[in-house]
Amino acid sequence: MHPELTLMLARDRMSGFRSSAERYRRARQASTRPPQPVRTAIQLRLSACREELERLAALSERPLHDGDWIVADVDGVPVAAVSVEDGTTVYDPFRPSMQAVSLLELRRKQVLKAAY
Repeated sequence: MHPELTLMLARDRMSGFRSSAERYRRARQASTRPPQPVRTAIQLRLSACREELERLAALSERPLHDGDWIVADVDGVPVAAVSVEDGTTVYDPFRPSMQAVSLLELRRKQVLKAAY
C-alpha cells in the first residue's frame, strides 16, 4: 500500500476513535446525576409489637426469643432490631440496614452500662 494512503486511513480511524470517545464522555456525563442529600430519619425505640420482630426474624432467617428488643425504624419502617439481653440482631436484608444495626448495638451497650 502507498505510504500516504496508509497515513490517511490511520488518521481517519483515529478521528473515528476520538468522536466515539467524545460521544461516550457526553453520554456518561449526561447520565450522572448530582448526589441527593440524605433525608432519612432513624428512630431507635423499645419494641412494643411482637409481629414486627417476627417479620424481621423471618427475613433474616434467625431465631427470635422473648425479652426486650430495641428496634430501628428508618422513615417509620422497622428495619432492624437487637436483643437487649444477648445482642442477637434481626434485620431486613432487602433494605440498607447495616448502619441501623451498628446504631442498635451502640445503643444496647449504652442501655446495659446505664443499667449496672
